[in-house]
Amino acid sequence: MFTLYSFILLSLVYITHSENGFLPPYISPCELSTDKFVDCVKKQIVNSLPKFTKGVPEMGVPSIDPVHLDNIEIDGNGLKLSFSEAAMHGLSKCRLTDLKVDIGKSEETFSLAFKGNLSLVAKYVVDGRILILPIQGKGDALVDAQGVEVKIDSKLVHVKDTSGEHFKLATPKYKYTIEKTTFDLKNLFNGNKQLAETTLQFANENWQQLMDELAPPAIKQIVRTVVKAINKFFSKVPIKQIVIGYKESQ
Repeated sequence: MFTLYSFILLSLVYITHSENGFLPPYISPCELSTDKFVDCVKKQIVNSLPKFTKGVPEMGVPSIDPVHLDNIEIDGNGLKLSFSEAAMHGLSKCRLTDLKVDIGKSEETFSLAFKGNLSLVAKYVVDGRILILPIQGKGDALVDAQGVEVKIDSKLVHVKDTSGEHFKLATPKYKYTIEKTTFDLKNLFNGNKQLAETTLQFANENWQQLMDELAPPAIKQIVRTVVKAINKFFSKVPIKQIVIGYKESQ
């Protein structure tokens, strides 16, 4: 009979494996010595991305879809715009567009790029002008950014603990492009439909000006969250368990 004691024992075994390099079933190690190593890593990322972004609780990796953002403040060029209670949705549906892995040398690097449509849901407060048009209001905001591509370039350093050596992304740099953005700001001008429609149409026609101010702090927080999640995963799994044939430093 499967007793409570048996359940607790199995749970402890499972937790022990998790703490000493448990790999989720959708991630397999890659053989370093083959010329298909990068292809193998790419396959693992493509297969695991939708699941990984939803979190790996048994490894302490939190969900990053949505990404909860700090308040974003825009104050310049005659416009004051703030977003609070902001969350960016869509990372789990992004696709990998580029990957470079260089390990086993004196300086190891890791680069990846992903692309998709991201949606920002938040509370907004705005006052000022967008170019020549006045804008004022507060309420719910939805910002849809289409074709967002983010590329992250990072060094790979090693961190040692009792289970061995672990990778860690260090000093990451990033760049991004956005194909188009549309804004939907509810309750502009205290609900004046005609003024709101005219202003939103103008804002969407001139989305680049707004995104020049909005995108940098938002993308920075997204990259920071992604890097933190990857490093959390790395901290739970020794290099030797995800890269077959890797020689740890002495």
